[in-house]
Formats: sequence, structure tokens, C-alpha cells
Amino acid sequence: MNTFGQKVRELREEKGITREEFCDDESELSVRQLARIESGSSIPNLAKAYYIAKKLNVTLGSITDKESLEIPKRYNELKYLILRIPTYSDKERLKEREQQFEEIFEDYYDNLPEEEQLIIDGLQSKFEVYQSGNIHFGTDMIAEYFHQVKKKKSYTLNDLAIIDLYLLIAAISQFDEQHFQKEDFKIICDTLLIQGEQLAVEDRFLLNNLLLNCVNIALNLKLAANIQPMLELSHKTMFLIQYFQKMPIYNMYRWKYALLQDNQTEAEDYYNQSVMFSKMLNDEHLIQQLDDEWQKDNN
Repeated sequence: MNTFGQKVRELREEKGITREEFCDDESELSVRQLARIESGSSIPNLAKAYYIAKKLNVTLGSITDKESLEIPKRYNELKYLILRIPTYSDKERLKEREQQFEEIFEDYYDNLPEEEQLIIDGLQSKFEVYQSGNIHFGTDMIAEYFHQVKKKKSYTLNDLAIIDLYLLIAAISQFDEQHFQKEDFKIICDTLLIQGEQLAVEDRFLLNNLLLNCVNIALNLKLAANIQPMLELSHKTMFLIQYFQKMPIYNMYRWKYALLQDNQTEAEDYYNQSVMFSKMLNDEHLIQQLDDEWQKDNN
């Protein structure tokens, strides 16, 4: 029985279409992706499968079982738990995160579309860098993908995951020039601010993480230009998606920004708000972390 990829190749060749002609400007599908799909080494997501069927002028059902291209519900649940629930270096939450990745790799990873495999690779690399403090768990991915991402005028969810990993490596390396360039960082910030409100709602969880990570780096490097608009977009994003897990961190960066402007009264107000939101989340571990950070900032 022919696989989806084999059927696609046979139909394409019957029509006398080269891969380059089939992919046009590669905005929907790259030549490399088509080659991997046809060889059976990659499974397309549903959007790409529909695109391929349309280019071949056939129905999707004639070349594959549509249900076989659907992403498993449990996998999506695990992915969004990873995207939405921060660990804050808490041992129990770190253990849960390890178990979530283990379940994905054991039960789903090999049968995922290439785009989904890439985002899981990015998220796991970030987790390993974060947990170990060793940037080498993520530098290979950055070397392979970041040069493409930084040229883009708009970002996909996968791009956001690569940028998130890049920012973490930059911070852990203490902004070593080998791993961080201010010009690249400024371009990322500008693009996020322009594109932020155009992203799909489900992608804005990661967008919010990125905005706050950018604020953290801008504060560390005293690059004040985009701090206020990034904080404003983060706040707007959290209310739009009704996601308040990061409100304590948002308020922490608000107090740090107030201190940068020598506004102690405003900083204290944001500190109190960060603690209040942590109490609402019933997160004693985070409350202690915030208190330690406040003491450090005011010594």
C-alpha cells in the first residue's frame, strides 16, 4: 500500500511538475519539506496536506486518511501544559515537566509532523538549558535555525520557541558576543511588538513569555527604549487570553523598571502586586522567590 508521500510523488511526477515548481516561492511548503514528505521521513500537518492536495488538484481523502494527519489530543494537552505552566525552579514542577516530555517522546514524537517535532525539540532544549545552566544543550539548535528566524518579518510558533531558547542562552552566557548580539535583540523586540496582536490566540502564551524575557534582558542591559511597550503588550496579551500565571513576573519587571527610573514608591506598589497575585495563585514557592528578589534589588 502506497504511503501519503509515495502517492504525492507519483501524482506530481505524472503531472510533470518539479519540486521547485510545486513549491513556488516556498512560502507554504519548502522544497526540502516536500522531499522529506515524499520520502516518508516527515509527516505533513493538516494545513500542508490540504495545500499539497490542492496543488495536485485532488481531494485530500484520495491521497490519505485525513484522520491520520490529526494531532493527538493528549499530545496537544501536554504541549500546552509545557507552554503555559511555569516551573519557577520548583523541584516538584520540574519533575512533572520531565514526565511530560518523557510521555511526548515515548508516545507521540516519532509520528508528529516535522513542525511539531521542531517545537518540542526547542522546548526541551530550553528546559535542559534552564535546569542545568549548560548552554550547550541548546547551541546546536540555535546554530541551525536562528540565522533564518532573525531575518523574518513575522514569526511562527516554532520561530518563537527558537527565539525563546536564544534569549535564555544569551542570559546564561551573560550576553557573550558569541551567543548574543544587541542588533539581533533589537530586531526581535521590534518584530514582536509589530506582530504581537496578529498571532493566533493559542500562540500568545509563548509570545507573552518572550515579551517578559525580552524585558528582563533589556533591564539587565539598560536598553530602556522598548521596555514600556513590551510590558504594555504583555499586560494586554494576558488579559486577552485570560492567562494570569505570569502576572507576578510581569509585576516584578514593573518594579525593576520603576527602580531603573528611581521611582521607589511605584516599585513598592508593583512588589506588593506581585506578591498579591502569587497568593491568589497559592504559590508559596514563588512568593519566597519574589521576596528574595525584592531584597536583592533594594540592598
